[in-house]
Order: sequence, then structure tokens, then C-alpha cells
Amino acid sequence: MKLKIVFLVFLLTFPVVSTIAQEGPAGSIPTRLTLDLATEILLLRNPVILRERQNIVLARAGVTQARLRPNPEFDVASESYPLFESNPGPFFRNSELIARVGQPIELGGKRGKRTRVAEQEVEVSESLLQDTIRQLKLELKTRYYRVVLAKAELQLAQEVLGQFDEIIEINRKRFEQGEISGLDLARVETERRRFFDDLVAAELALKNAKTALLELLGANNLEAPFDVAETLVFQPLQAVTAEELQEQAMEARADLKARQEQVERERHQVAAEKSLGVPNITPFAGYKRNLVDNTVAFGLRVDLPLFNRNQGEVARAVARVDQAGYEVQRAELAVRSEVLQAHQAVQAEERRVRAFESTYVQTARKARDIAQASYRLGALDLIAFLDAERAYRETLRGYNQALFDHQIAVFSLETAVGKDF
Repeated sequence: MKLKIVFLVFLLTFPVVSTIAQEGPAGSIPTRLTLDLATEILLLRNPVILRERQNIVLARAGVTQARLRPNPEFDVASESYPLFESNPGPFFRNSELIARVGQPIELGGKRGKRTRVAEQEVEVSESLLQDTIRQLKLELKTRYYRVVLAKAELQLAQEVLGQFDEIIEINRKRFEQGEISGLDLARVETERRRFFDDLVAAELALKNAKTALLELLGANNLEAPFDVAETLVFQPLQAVTAEELQEQAMEARADLKARQEQVERERHQVAAEKSLGVPNITPFAGYKRNLVDNTVAFGLRVDLPLFNRNQGEVARAVARVDQAGYEVQRAELAVRSEVLQAHQAVQAEERRVRAFESTYVQTARKARDIAQASYRLGALDLIAFLDAERAYRETLRGYNQALFDHQIAVFSLETAVGKDF
């Protein structure tokens, strides 16, 4: 079974390693980054994931330790040397020598029971790793799409500023022809500052979003140039009820699985603690020289469990089983609540995006186009034109934010359920 798991992990990770290796040296980031490739890099390089994987190594070391048998015992003693006589004589000739070797034998199935506890700890550690990956994938998707959003905001700012520069050029020609005053030209040029500030802020937001993404991916160079492949696109979630998603989460959530495995671990721990109340025996054999004769010594040593049978630790282990069971109940309720809230958030964000697409974006774009055409013809004053331009800009920014919020809501629902849709 273990060989199958290792082989499966190799098949899953080999294409990932090959893809990233073709892109550049270790720690580098491809110049064109897709969300799938970013996920692969996250799994290979993120320090948090690498740290959590070591918990599995530690747990497996615990299994190795639990399987070990007690070490043999060896003792040497010397007796009956007449130290206080006037002439005691040679030490080795005038003393009794005893050498014994014993092997403790664990009774009550101690080794097997503590091994099952350690093996269950490995299962818990593996589930906790998967839960860490689940949460980090949501953080990755959020940071990735912040880059996508910042890129869309920068493109919008460039578009608005470019169109406004065309208006400024028209006004300069009108000023040269004497159609408008220098004051009107100055007002138009002054208004450009606001759109230029939007452009600078959008450039900074894009740089900061890229830096945050590179940090999560464990990149060596946090200023590495790259571009994201995805765009802000509305993709409605397939119709599914919250109840169905909750049931899927009960099966898929790694943190729930970890808590259920923790219950099993505590149950195994109860059995292990009970076994410690059974005393071990240590048969021994050895050599004894009693000044004249050389003899053989053998025997059996055993503790008598008259008072201490590990009652206190058994009671604690039983209480921890109950605690772990209550924690499973709490986690199940929390997961159901999380899935329901995430599902409701997706539905709300879908309504918002549909409203933008069906009404607000088209209306704002149409009003902007009419205002530009009217202003070029001189049929609209500057204030009305600027109002239409700002309304278009704010509507498009709100639409981009709505697309981003919807995508993140979908990702949050995936995380709450514990699997990608």
C-alpha cells in the first residue's frame, strides 16, 4: 500500500517538477503565470507547506521509535571484598564477582498499542497538511486575482487617461483657433491630474499585488517580472443546493478528517495507557564467582502492580477521547455554517455582477460615448463631460471589483467545501 502511495505521489509531482524546471532555475518565476502553474509552484516552494511536511516526517519518526523493543540490561557487581582488614589481598582474587544480562519483555501489548498511536498520529499529520494546503490555495487564488484586478484597473486608467488626452488635444486646437479661452484650456489640463493620479495608484497597486503573490510562492526575487494569464470573466456557478455542498464538505474537508482521526488516536492512546498498568518482566542470566567456585546465576525480575496501575493517565486519556469527540461536533457545525455563508455570498455576488452587465455598464458606456461626441461638437460643457467620464470610470471600476468579488466568493466556497469545482 505504501509503495502505491509513493508511486502515485511521484506521478502527480513529476509533471509539476518538469514544467517548473523548464521555466527556469530554482526559485525563479515564469514570465507568464497561470493559476494552475502558480498552484504547482506553491506546493513545491511555499515555506509553510514545506514546514508542515516536516510534521509528517516527525510523526513517522515517532512510529519508528514506537516499534523499538527495550534495550537489554547489563550489570556487573563485586561483593565481599575485605576492605577493612589489615591485609585484604588482591581485589579480584578476594571478592565475589557477579555479571548479569537481562532482557525486559513488555507485556500487555505495549509495543503494538503505542505503535498504533504513532501510526494514527501520521494520519493526523497528513490530514493537517492537506488542510494547510486547502487554506493556502485560497490565499494563492486571492492574491493571484488581486494581480488580475490590478491589471484590469491599470488598463482602465490608461484607457481613460488616453481618451482624456485626446480631449485636451482637441481643446488646444480650439484655443489656437480662438474658439475657447486660455482659462478653459487650463481647466481641462488641470482636470487631467485626477486621471493621472488614478494611473499612478493603479501602477502601484499592480506592483504591490505582484510582490505579495511572489512572496507567497517563495520566489527568490520579489521584483521578478511576470504577467498573469487569467482575466476577470464572469462564470456563473453551476446550480447546486447548499445542502448538497454541505454533504460534500463532510466528506472532503481535511480538517474534519484530521479531527476524526484525532478521536481514533485518543482511543488508541486509552488502550496504550491501560497497557502501561501491566508490569513488564525481565528474565536475566549471568556469571557469579564466589571466591572459589564459578557459578551461573539466572532469575526473573517483575514489578508488583499493587498501587500504581497508571489509573490517572487512563482517566485522562478517556477524557481526551470525549474532548476530541466534542471537537468533531463543533467542527462539523462550523463547516456547515461556513459552506452556507459562502454559498449565499456567491449568490449575492452573482446578482451584483448580472446587474452591472445588464444595466450599469452599458448605460455608463453609452452616456460616456454620447458625452464625448457632444463635447467634441461643442454641444456639451466641460462640467457635464467630466461628470460622464467620472461616472464611466467609477462604473467600470465597480464592475471589475464585482467580478473580482464573485471570483473570490467562488474560491471561498470551494475552500469551504474542500474541493475544486
